[in-house]
Amino acid sequence: MPKLPKTVWIVDDDREMAEAIGLLVNLLGWERRIFYSGKAAGKALLTEPPPTVILLDLNMPVVPGDEFLKFVRSRRQWEAVRVFMLTSEFAETERERLLTLGADGYLTKPVTLEELEEALAGI
Repeated sequence: MPKLPKTVWIVDDDREMAEAIGLLVNLLGWERRIFYSGKAAGKALLTEPPPTVILLDLNMPVVPGDEFLKFVRSRRQWEAVRVFMLTSEFAETERERLLTLGADGYLTKPVTLEELEEALAGI
């Protein structure tokens, strides 16, 4: 059976930010898919093979990032999916809360190529 490519789903309502992060993901040799809402990403997660990694914006309308994170962590079939939260605001208490909810990491926007490379290393 062929090995599936390493894929990153970027879930961010800010289209310019999502596209910029997508370019970085491609530079690192990963396939990427962009969703501009948690609702769209949730539908895809239910009907498609899951990604290797989700880069998830915290502050989104309708389905906030922390709610989407809970959704991902509620299903056993997605337990191997790595989820890194993206936010423009850094607060240690928020980071701890998200890690407790099941996030694998926390990246502050704008994300640099080096920070993203470090987060994806070894996956």
